[in-house]
Amino acid sequence: MHCHTTRSDGSDSPEYVIRLARQMGLSALAITDHDYYAADYDAEGLGRSLGMRVINGVECSTFDFSRGHKVHILCYNIKHPDAVEGLLARITRNRTEAALAMLKKVSKLYPITEEMVMEGVSESGFIGKQQIILALMKAGYTNEMYGELYHKLFNRRTGSCAMPVNQVDSLEAMSYLRESGGVIVMAHPSVYNSITTMGDLIRAGIHGIELYHPRNTAEHMAIIREAAAGSGLLLTGGTDFHGYFSEEVQRRPLGSFTATDEMLARFDELSDKLR
Repeated sequence: MHCHTTRSDGSDSPEYVIRLARQMGLSALAITDHDYYAADYDAEGLGRSLGMRVINGVECSTFDFSRGHKVHILCYNIKHPDAVEGLLARITRNRTEAALAMLKKVSKLYPITEEMVMEGVSESGFIGKQQIILALMKAGYTNEMYGELYHKLFNRRTGSCAMPVNQVDSLEAMSYLRESGGVIVMAHPSVYNSITTMGDLIRAGIHGIELYHPRNTAEHMAIIREAAAGSGLLLTGGTDFHGYFSEEVQRRPLGSFTATDEMLARFDELSDKLR
């Protein structure tokens, strides 16, 4: 229920990820690229052509300004894409501006150009730190995505080329996501310690919380279960698959963390109700 492709910061194409899921015997897969809705290229239809059930999704990159941390929100089976079109475009534009500013700094240190970096950018136009590092890998300056060079350049506190991204407020994003008619799920509450925002998102109308995730702690999973039981929320799970564009702490084969059949059945019931 949580996979990334070359449409954002994953290393593999949607077709490759779908074929891999089918080969592994998974019953369903959700494509949830950052701020790029999978229905834009009909991932569901691509899945059907390859004999695999695929759920269209997106992972929105937002920020809790009151607490000072990122909050990621998943949304699936959007009924009214126009409701979130502007939101996703704004988030993408802000990230692209920051990435190009970082690239300008990197280009003063290493002989890579915007054209070289754009060779690693997919049809979605997603450009981020991963695409810059990929160009540096091709040029021979590093042999790993999240190694010493990545942290030297892009560490939030000490990176010589790090640049802030103009963020979109989490609750503002929720107002658009609710209008979209999709199933809204808070992603990985342990990441960025965004669990402190969970109560706000519940009150703002999320439908579920991601329980099974490589970085959710046992303590936070107990809190998530309790919150879901008290609010009647859906629980989901996913590997947050990025292929080889994964930090060591997240590096897991596809299907390492999944939603149960019961979770998927309840997800389908909720999605039908919202239709």
